[in-house]
Amino acid sequence: MSIIHFEDNNLKIFDWAVCKVRYKKGQTKFYAFGVPLFQVKDPFDALRRKFAKETDFNTISYDEKVEQIVSEYQNIQKGKQPQKRLAFLATKIYDMGGHTKWLRDMEKTLCDDYEQTLFLTTKKTSIKAASQTIEYLQKFSDIKFFNQFSCSCEHNIREIYDSIVDYAPQALFVFIHPDDFIATAVIALIRQHTNIKVFFVNHATHRPALAMSLCDLVLEETPSSAYVTQKLRGLQKTHIIGLISKCEADNPQYTKQQIENMRATIGIPKGAICTMSGAASYKFFDKKGTASRYFEMIQQMLKEHENVYHVVITAFQKHEKALVDKMFADSPVKNRLILLPYQEDYELAFKCADLFIDSFPMGSAVAMIDLMRLKVPYVVKINTENSALSFHEYQSPDFPYMYETVADFYAGIKELLANTQKRMQMTGANYQYYLTHYEPKAAHAILMQTINCSDFATLVDKLDPKVKYKLNFEDECLAM
Repeated sequence: MSIIHFEDNNLKIFDWAVCKVRYKKGQTKFYAFGVPLFQVKDPFDALRRKFAKETDFNTISYDEKVEQIVSEYQNIQKGKQPQKRLAFLATKIYDMGGHTKWLRDMEKTLCDDYEQTLFLTTKKTSIKAASQTIEYLQKFSDIKFFNQFSCSCEHNIREIYDSIVDYAPQALFVFIHPDDFIATAVIALIRQHTNIKVFFVNHATHRPALAMSLCDLVLEETPSSAYVTQKLRGLQKTHIIGLISKCEADNPQYTKQQIENMRATIGIPKGAICTMSGAASYKFFDKKGTASRYFEMIQQMLKEHENVYHVVITAFQKHEKALVDKMFADSPVKNRLILLPYQEDYELAFKCADLFIDSFPMGSAVAMIDLMRLKVPYVVKINTENSALSFHEYQSPDFPYMYETVADFYAGIKELLANTQKRMQMTGANYQYYLTHYEPKAAHAILMQTINCSDFATLVDKLDPKVKYKLNFEDECLAM
């Protein structure tokens, strides 16, 4: 480390901060020894404040305004001859969460074909929240971190843009947060001054998002997410690629003893049946967080099945935990409801389940693909009232254990609890679906075709006009 260096928005001599930079109310403010020196206005401030309240999924006008701002920048370096490299642009990454997992698995899938670098627009948060992910990604990719608001916005934008242009990738995969104006400006410059192919990975399908209109293709998880992009975002350039999971060789192999030991650690007695759910906590509650039909059903299940213990893996908010405690306070089954925090070795925890029960009103997403490859049986809840809360399209179309009503869902659970053979038959068919749809070998061909395509119009999805989706993006749980 140099004697004078910039760290966490501070200019330091050794470890002593002599100049600080802070972002407050649309201004980048500079301080020396605690005394304010000067401030620089954020050109995106008005857009940020407006976008924070935006409910319209068509955000093309925001992208156009960002383009107008960066078009005034002078002396922008031009694109270079592309190398056999891929760049990934993200706002933040985490040790938990679906969009980080998608990015991680994509880099692993393509690492033998391309040199790769991940560009992160927010340094401090990623280092704190993603230490394990960073260590994993460094096996396949270089990582470059940037500090937002370290000085002027233009400086930040140019710094990231120049780094990507100097790297000269063949393509850029965009995993940014929906409201990342800095990254959106970088993408606008790339569009204006280079021939780098830019693919927006649509990991936040339920929110308005910046930068989509600036990219060559919007890569989608499912037909329903492509439907949202085409119908509500006003962009036809969707390409369904699906998700990517672990390669078959990396799937863990646990001994019977390891699973039994883990079950005992969780609190499942020998001979008992273990049901399980795992998802972000808000997925189990209504939009106001004041009721849970899911936990009502679980309580009924435990009352009717005295040999069943149910495990929920999540990180509850205080009011959510208080509601669950209240619901089970005087219940004779409260000792058979086990609440666990997120598990570092979640795969071993999942393997303890005799039956995994989908969350609702908002379903589990990536977890269901994990269950396919881990050969854990499960049931899926379809949300017919709001397709944005349902991830049943991850399943094989003929998967028999998907249900639209809570009554049918519960009936399916009871059927599978009573029939070990049906649970085991399901896992074999699900595993084959994982191999043909989510294992990296299957995803690799689609990604390579996308990267090497010279006419993106040939990849654009033609959705079935007969299929309609019921959507409600005012549901408060979508804003969590």
